[in-house]
Amino acid sequence: MGAWVDVVLLDDDPEWADRGIRQLRRELGEFETRAVPTTAPEGSKGDAAAIGQVAVALGGAGGMVSVLVAILKDWLVRRSPQQRVKLTIGADSIEVDAASTEEKAQLIEAFLRQHEAS
Repeated sequence: MGAWVDVVLLDDDPEWADRGIRQLRRELGEFETRAVPTTAPEGSKGDAAAIGQVAVALGGAGGMVSVLVAILKDWLVRRSPQQRVKLTIGADSIEVDAASTEEKAQLIEAFLRQHEAS
């Protein structure tokens, strides 16, 4: 098994954050996922309930990063501009917020490819 990618959705509305992560988990059907206890990231505004989080296995066939990026890109298109997405692998993380959907997808893809062999 490769690395696990923690996907965190930050939002001022806990219900929207939870709904967004549940939607993402459904869309990640071919990936192994696991629930992650939600705690507010250090320095975040709002309370711990205002985040949704899921861990995604980044392993298996070589094309999995491309598939994961495509799913995340499609999912991000439907998110509110106020929502921020943070991906973490080990001690390394990236947070995307004020970028276009295409820019977010490029940032996420570069981050995941950097860790693909992990």
